[in-house]
Amino acid sequence: MNETASPAVVIVGGGMAGGLLACLLAAADVPVTVLDAGPPPQSPEGDADLRVSAINMASRQLLAACDVWQKLDDQRIAPYTRMEVQDSDGAGQLVFTAADAGASDLGWIIENSNTVAALWARACELGVDWRCQTPVTDIRRGAHGWLVVPAAGDAIEASLLVGADGARSRVRAAAGIAAPVRDTGHRAIVASVTTARPHDDCARQWFLPTGPVALLPLFGDGQHSSLVWSTTPAESERLMNLPADEFAAALSVASEHQLGDVVLASERQVFPIMNLHASDYVRDGLALIGDAAHVVHPLAGQGINLGMLDAGLLAEELLRARRRGPGLAHVSALKRYQRRRRGHNALMQASFIGLKGLFEHDQLPIRWLRNTGMRLVNDTPFVKKRFARAALGVEGDLPEAARQRTLA
Repeated sequence: MNETASPAVVIVGGGMAGGLLACLLAAADVPVTVLDAGPPPQSPEGDADLRVSAINMASRQLLAACDVWQKLDDQRIAPYTRMEVQDSDGAGQLVFTAADAGASDLGWIIENSNTVAALWARACELGVDWRCQTPVTDIRRGAHGWLVVPAAGDAIEASLLVGADGARSRVRAAAGIAAPVRDTGHRAIVASVTTARPHDDCARQWFLPTGPVALLPLFGDGQHSSLVWSTTPAESERLMNLPADEFAAALSVASEHQLGDVVLASERQVFPIMNLHASDYVRDGLALIGDAAHVVHPLAGQGINLGMLDAGLLAEELLRARRRGPGLAHVSALKRYQRRRRGHNALMQASFIGLKGLFEHDQLPIRWLRNTGMRLVNDTPFVKKRFARAALGVEGDLPEAARQRTLA
């Protein structure tokens, strides 16, 4: 087995977090190799993909900072200017708009394949050695860093190894970092639907006793939406076994007919939902980002935005260490990255767990408390503004690139 010359950074995983980190580093002339088991990314065509993400302002700024946003197929991006959250078991409702946060949009619903294709195209322009269909068969410590063995080709010894390889991260396992997986008790049914009434650029969510139902606006004629229905395993099995028309009728009821009758526009897929948080994000010469470090419930649509902030802050700390002299992968840079991200991600995960639990209780005092709380928030402009800014992702410890306000 031969070893190649050491690149500065090897990223295992070519998804959105790994791709963004590659572009941010390569844009600063850092040599990067990406090893991804999947095929070359392709821009979506035709009907909307089932897997979409709600991209917030901070993530958009990071994508724009390395000229990735400009490569997205903008005809397949759906901005949303309004969010409505409702308790289907009571009168509680929370509505906030982009105007509440002084912005033109609250976020953008984008197919994951659209984002990854843009990242890949930009990475190739920047000289990233992005190797598709290249699964990793072994990871171990080498003489001068981490030795990564792909299924084909020579082993690579990396000065810095980054795990961006998802919840079942091989990088995390090789580093011996614990990350207990906790079942949330939910499964997510995803599909594309059409509605009798237009979505009006509004992202809507209804909290049922069995879990939240979200309809997210999609590109097109204004009457296509992406469905994410989180519910119990038993209910998800029942819903998946319904004929298409009966499933659509059940969704129309769950969404209180606010968009009129719903019709399925795609197949249905179901996925398990888990919580995961790594005990550490770093080891000597190694870092974890995205789902390799944390997985959260999709009820707030923040999973990918947390991963993109990981990428943005890790890039910032690495480049700061290079400028100041200790070196790109110096332990001080990795520890600073962990301090800036792990606590925030833990807080977000705990918040989502608490929110899920709050809406699962059907006792009258709890129902009264949550409905009263939602009405108070909805009637208090200052608090609504904070909620709206949180949805935008413009609060807290952000990388400098995410704070810029000028977009191309």
